Amino acid sequence: MTIRSSMARCLGAAMLVLGLTTQAAAAPSTPVLGHAGRWLTDDQGRVITLHGVNLVYKKPPYFPAAGGFGEKDAQFLADNGFNAVRLGFAWNAVEPQPGVYDDGYIEQIVQTQQLLARYGIHSLVDSHQDAFNESVGASWSGFPEWATFPDGLPVQPNPGFPLVYFTSPAQNQTWANFWRDRAAPDGVGVQEHYAAMWAHVAQRFADRPYVLGYDLINEPWPGWDYPTCFPNGCPDFERGVLAPFQAKAMKAIREVDRKHLLFYEPSLTNDFGTPDFMPNPTGDPDAGLSYHDYCVGEDTCVTNGLDRAVADGVAAVVTEFGATTDAARLTRLADRFDDSMVSWMFWSLAQNQTPNHPQEPPTGPNLMDPAIVRPYPRAVAGTPQQWNYDTTTGTFTLWYGAAGIDPGRPVAADAVTEVYLPPSAYPDGYQVQVQGGTVVSSPGARLLQLATAPGQGTVQVTVTRP
Repeated sequence: MTIRSSMARCLGAAMLVLGLTTQAAAAPSTPVLGHAGRWLTDDQGRVITLHGVNLVYKKPPYFPAAGGFGEKDAQFLADNGFNAVRLGFAWNAVEPQPGVYDDGYIEQIVQTQQLLARYGIHSLVDSHQDAFNESVGASWSGFPEWATFPDGLPVQPNPGFPLVYFTSPAQNQTWANFWRDRAAPDGVGVQEHYAAMWAHVAQRFADRPYVLGYDLINEPWPGWDYPTCFPNGCPDFERGVLAPFQAKAMKAIREVDRKHLLFYEPSLTNDFGTPDFMPNPTGDPDAGLSYHDYCVGEDTCVTNGLDRAVADGVAAVVTEFGATTDAARLTRLADRFDDSMVSWMFWSLAQNQTPNHPQEPPTGPNLMDPAIVRPYPRAVAGTPQQWNYDTTTGTFTLWYGAAGIDPGRPVAADAVTEVYLPPSAYPDGYQVQVQGGTVVSSPGARLLQLATAPGQGTVQVTVTRP
């Protein structure tokens, strides 16, 4: 059934039953995001939550369009409620020779970012690698061979990614030389090359809308020191080696882009649950922590990263999790992320390049899993207090305070809360009960919009199936 417009404007509790339309969900209202502590925010002072996917094409020529990603795939992601993509590129392709940049390659990454932006999808531009280079046991060459220095040590034993990290002398010697800032063939340190490369890339995105920011390096590996990181983490490596390295990239990017967020990463060992000691490398006020969740058993990954971000006052985003088609596990992880109220980006099994799983085409359905499509508050005009979703009953609940997350920046008077409601969860429409607010979206809207009632301090929302 539908309700009359006069009832939709009522204050206090409102009950709606709405059918879902098939058009793409409305784009977020602002193209540039900031943060207040660990929360992402927009220019209206709202808290923004991202549900996203990774998009990294690991086969030459290393850009998604070459693998088949196009307009229909961006539409597919938007239709399924995804408002973020971690968009990977290969340093190997950006800088094929020391100091020589392939601007045509960078333009391919830019074009994919622009395509995603047309659908209101934020891109986290990501310098991606997995085990450095094929010459030292990687399944693809994210980093260039000219920056790879194994010093004649053997690649074997090499059981394939990711176990090669633990077994290959060439792999670990290469990382050791990278952290020592070994000179490239032109006499310039590899870390200086890396920072300059980042500045060259970032200048192409500096003024573009729907760029979330820059993920400085994917899953940095400690090299020979990795045994000291288990089980208690890598404080000396993260503070004394990794932070200064990422500081170089941050400073270089800030020469060309003062606006977008800079996301740094802790050691790869954090992916498996070791404690996180990674500080904000430069103390940049517009920084974020990009961290991954591949914990096995007790899931400490979420809290480790979130606690670190809160301590340093930086934005927090889980930029990888999944790499499985186990629907029960994915549901448990998504529930855990809801409990912690964190933004996340899924890593699909189809993107793996492991001995038994070569990468599949990076098209929309291959980038996501139906188990992770769920209701969530894309924008909260206030301070989130709790939300959760019961996959069995279809009940979604949200509580938030009307006051803004940043005491020094009130929420805009006309700001509305937006909740994405997927048709897969509500095939026959949905009912909405609101206390402390009013539904202002149109009947049939996939993006439920709520305004806080005057004088109300808290808003409670419950969505159920009819």
